[in-house]
Amino acid sequence: MKRIFFLTIFILSAFLLKAQEQNVQIIYGKAVTFEQLPVRGIVVSSKNAGAKTQTDSLGRFMIACAGKDVVVFESKIFKTAKKKIKPNTTDSIVADLIFPPAEENVDIAIAYGYITEKDRVTAISRLPKGKDYCRYTSMLELLSENFTSLSVRGGCITIRGNETFNGPECALLVVDGNEVRSLDCITPCDVKDITVIKDGSTAVYGSRGGNGAVIVTLKKGGE
Repeated sequence: MKRIFFLTIFILSAFLLKAQEQNVQIIYGKAVTFEQLPVRGIVVSSKNAGAKTQTDSLGRFMIACAGKDVVVFESKIFKTAKKKIKPNTTDSIVADLIFPPAEENVDIAIAYGYITEKDRVTAISRLPKGKDYCRYTSMLELLSENFTSLSVRGGCITIRGNETFNGPECALLVVDGNEVRSLDCITPCDVKDITVIKDGSTAVYGSRGGNGAVIVTLKKGGE
């Protein structure tokens, strides 16, 4: 009987010690994309505490975490993100979710309710799909006439607001998923659509996309 009693005390003590080590705390935070747009409906979970919630319409959330924990952000379109939590965390956390900058992904994000059409207009500009651009003589003319947010100087395309005292900050150029140095070799007739991401999905392209991105999709055979 004494053995069972002491065993029970040992198990209870171990449980209380573990609970004390975990030091459950409430963590507040926000999920965004393009560094500023709130993302709603993202599933947020704490790995060690086992709690789960979703971001609200402003991208905000609160969740119970262990003293040392990992907060995981998951959705159907954004890349899964993780944030490490230290004991006695008092600052709120912000997760800047990776958004693959493709036209179909924008539509999917809106369809699932992660962002709104208004959000899309704020961060992303694009040319209508399927329009004939053969009347333009160059990509310079095509971009200048259709994107008021762009400035073109030589081979450098700048998104307004990204200029610095040290000179223009060139946007990243992507053609059919491949990074290029110039758009001079592209004929406007071959363009299917163009998307301009003002804030740049930096997590997708690293520091190279920090000044925004101009993403060109070319027509495939028969289009």
